[in-house]
Amino acid sequence: MSHKPESRPTIFIDMKKSRIRIHRRTLQMLGNPTHIQLLVNPDSRTIAVKRTSEYDHLSHRIPENELLHHKCCELYSRDFLKALRATSSGWTDKATYLIYGTLIESCNLVQFSMKDSIPVNNTQKGGQDK
Repeated sequence: MSHKPESRPTIFIDMKKSRIRIHRRTLQMLGNPTHIQLLVNPDSRTIAVKRTSEYDHLSHRIPENELLHHKCCELYSRDFLKALRATSSGWTDKATYLIYGTLIESCNLVQFSMKDSIPVNNTQKGGQDK
């Protein structure tokens, strides 16, 4: 797998807006699923996006049209972000974090380490704080 940022699975966690942005490339790596599940492991401080089915009662539906016109899928969950905030003591409530992940094909998921999160400047799209 290439190490270019655009070829790696990517998510943005926007604490201020309780928003999770999953980039199209991440979903493509999972085979363009119609449903995903968001998982968090507080012990290892990891987040996972897992391909699942519509029969999974914990799944989130990926709107078909969303990815046709946008570069990402947006999900909103105050409770999920509260769990992330409690897991990562270094995160602040008004920041946005970029995290590159790793595809684990055998499990149909992409894993993201919160330890590797990069704070993003909210005034520039995709720009990093320096």
